[in-house]
Amino acid sequence: MFATIDGEILNDLLLVNNDRIAGYKRAADELVDAEDVGLKNLFQHYIDNSNLFIKELTDELKALEQPVATGTTGSGKIYKAWMEIKAFFTGNDRQTILNSCEAIEDAVKKAYESALNQPGLLPGTFLLIERQNIYLLKAHDQIKKLRDA
Repeated sequence: MFATIDGEILNDLLLVNNDRIAGYKRAADELVDAEDVGLKNLFQHYIDNSNLFIKELTDELKALEQPVATGTTGSGKIYKAWMEIKAFFTGNDRQTILNSCEAIEDAVKKAYESALNQPGLLPGTFLLIERQNIYLLKAHDQIKKLRDA
């Protein structure tokens, strides 16, 4: 029973990370100024980390003999459509992109906090989620700082 609960939560986080990757790819594509190379590199770093997190989550799911989800979350698909519409109406300036990225990080933060508050997680699952969450909170704060600068 516990492995099933852990499997559902791990799969949700896997999908959230897929959404995060898609969001940062879209944000990087929107950056067109040469001065934004550093920001594009930061976005790529976040993509790389989410890919690593997906591998870790997948490995844990396989160890628990649970199915591995693919794709993105339903809300992620809605979010991506909203981001495209917002970019159409407000342009692709740096501030708009950073606002969108903070929305991504807020959603990820909420998902990880919710996962950590689930009762009955196996200790290994909890530690994996907690470790990833520590990194993601730093990314959230960094994006917020850039947005507010």
